[in-house]
Amino acid sequence: MPSATTPEPYVQYMPDYEQYKARGERRQKSENLDKTLPDGFPQKLTGDLVWDADTVSKDFAWNYQLTASDLTEINNALSHFKCKLPGAVSVA
Repeated sequence: MPSATTPEPYVQYMPDYEQYKARGERRQKSENLDKTLPDGFPQKLTGDLVWDADTVSKDFAWNYQLTASDLTEINNALSHFKCKLPGAVSVA
């Protein structure tokens, strides 16, 4: 959490949704924030790259099929690092 010695924005490695909401509420109360888009910005995004939670899985393929060459490259890299760092790399 921000303190007297930590200026905003306080950013952690993992985002904190509650902190994000609190910051938004704090800014809404303490600042005169614009509530409209700047001139030239579209009111609604359209096009082939626009997606939402209902359509994203239908529009994009999330599975990637590794080729034999891909698997060989991955195994070679794994073997290389296992030799460099014994005990540091494990495969579940």
